[in-house]
Amino acid sequence: MRALLLFLLLAGAAQAEDVAIGHLSLAEDPRYTQDWGYARLITPPPVITADAAGMAITDLKFTTDAMGMNVTLDARSVAGADLLATAQKMVAAGNRYLILDLPGADVAQVAQALAGQPVLLVNATAPEMALRTACFDNMVHSGPSARQTMDALAQYLRAMDWLSVLVLVGEDPLDAGLADEFQAAADRLRLSVVDRRAFTLAADPEHREGSNVKLLTGGVDYDVVFVADTRGEFGRYVPYATQLPRPVIGSVGLTAGSWHWALERDGATQVSSRFDRLTHRKIQPADWDVWIAAKSIITAAMKVPGATPATVRQFMLSDAMKLDGSKGVTLNYRAWDGQMRQPIVLATDDAAIAVAPIEGYMHQTSTLDTLGTDEPEFACD
Repeated sequence: MRALLLFLLLAGAAQAEDVAIGHLSLAEDPRYTQDWGYARLITPPPVITADAAGMAITDLKFTTDAMGMNVTLDARSVAGADLLATAQKMVAAGNRYLILDLPGADVAQVAQALAGQPVLLVNATAPEMALRTACFDNMVHSGPSARQTMDALAQYLRAMDWLSVLVLVGEDPLDAGLADEFQAAADRLRLSVVDRRAFTLAADPEHREGSNVKLLTGGVDYDVVFVADTRGEFGRYVPYATQLPRPVIGSVGLTAGSWHWALERDGATQVSSRFDRLTHRKIQPADWDVWIAAKSIITAAMKVPGATPATVRQFMLSDAMKLDGSKGVTLNYRAWDGQMRQPIVLATDDAAIAVAPIEGYMHQTSTLDTLGTDEPEFACD
């Protein structure tokens, strides 16, 4: 069977083009920095998503070798001040595809700096909706948008009949953006946000109510508490400390993401196990986002004769793109915003609880389009 597959691939392959993939990240990405202020008793291993890009290349090596396609990876982790210059150098060095594992503001800067150059950018890990509505013509998004993850949580709340939500928001500007996306998801499914309250870590008496979870969650009834805490500064103090005995979701408690190491269906355990063996750490959502980004590039390049960044992107956005992400359904990218359609995993620290779209949510085209901004409601800025 393996020999037959090799023969068919060689018989059907045109002259294969080499695929040079770059992976660009920050040496000290604040999203992965654990700057907890208490004793540093827990020091998780560093998140180096370039490992996942390398794993994708290995996963597809049998097929690419059969086609005579050489896939290379140029992974660079740089200081913020060197980011744009490094991106330019990577393109000049021949990398026609760049996977970006960067905060949203940096992704936007790189996209603008490389506008008009022969390169396809894959935003792997920045969830900000502004990157989608910017409609960069040199970019797609493999990691989920904030709206996709918030819609997944909202579907679960509706399915559980937890209809009233107290929202707690941290001081980071990204926290407010996340809370706004949850509000939009709640409005879509007619959930009631009973109040939105700011959490502060300030210790002075004037802000006592904003730093005390019991006081902050008092004086109102609710079914669940949503926490918007993108930097992990206060969310860990919320579970089991609310005035009412209620579940906590969002940035802590029940979270929503592209992947979880405890997912056990549709071949997910094989992906997670391979990553464990490769890196000796548990796979994180950002790792899966980069893995599927590299897999997207290689898969599309194999399908497009004389592949260029522009034709590969065009193929990715077409109905012909069919991608296996070990999530039980075929994955592809939306033509209107370049966002990958994908299920979202709802999980605690050590268990996958549900996968959205939740059963019963329907859509005229794809149930995956119940997550995130649908075509009729999408507009470029």
